[in-house]
Amino acid sequence: MHLMRLFTALLPTFLAATSAPAEEVWSAGPFDMPESALVDAARDRIVVSVIGGHPGAADGNGRLALVSRDGALIDPAWVTGLDAPKGMAVVAETLLVADLTRLHQIDLATGQLLRSLNAPGALFLNDLTSDGETAYVSDLMTGKIWRYAEGALDVWLEAGVIDHPNGLLLDGDRLLVGGWGKGLRDDFATETPGSLHAVSLEGRTVATLAVELGNLDGLARAGAALFVSDWVAGTLMALDENGALIARHSLAPGIADIAADGDRLLLPMMLDGQLNAMTIE
Repeated sequence: MHLMRLFTALLPTFLAATSAPAEEVWSAGPFDMPESALVDAARDRIVVSVIGGHPGAADGNGRLALVSRDGALIDPAWVTGLDAPKGMAVVAETLLVADLTRLHQIDLATGQLLRSLNAPGALFLNDLTSDGETAYVSDLMTGKIWRYAEGALDVWLEAGVIDHPNGLLLDGDRLLVGGWGKGLRDDFATETPGSLHAVSLEGRTVATLAVELGNLDGLARAGAALFVSDWVAGTLMALDENGALIARHSLAPGIADIAADGDRLLLPMMLDGQLNAMTIE
């Protein structure tokens, strides 16, 4: 079954406890399955990872596109020849891109592919987060979280600690992790929704902040709120510092790896093929 039809068929019914207005500022595209957005503030642009087909296919159709911060398409094929690129992060002047079983190192200024690091045993490298020196990358399928530092890629959190980790966000002395859920089936449905966790960087102890929020994908901080996207339900949730729900916005299925750009949120809409910028009160 085609992935778009599959996830559309799996949509659960969500009841929002609270809600707040969200306003679209601009929309860029179309893209073939845009998964992640990264703000390159120094060059006043946004990098978009474009899967280009099935999210699990090593087919060479993936690419990175460039969009201006006001939504104009700069270059739809800035980097080509990738497989299914997803999360991105920056270490120094190197753009890291998660791509199934590899972590690509790309010159952020030129788009030149510098090196690709293999992650032995990885199946579905997904989200990335970085403090500018160290980066962390999730593997949705194996449940591991990898750490990239000084050019090396190693397992940081073993499988089984968090059920199918997806979204990542470095948050002070902890790593926030959005889980996809327990009991992942072949069709990507889960027996129970995913929870939001915090892992201490020093001791790697895990605390659960919010239980069974949804099939969590992107994490981003904007203002005082933490925003979390639910890919399957198509909702965007705002949480306070304690993980309590502030607001839930019903948008559309396929909200992937979100990012903050000032007072705006960048929302890659995989199924709609658009990158949307929104302000949320």
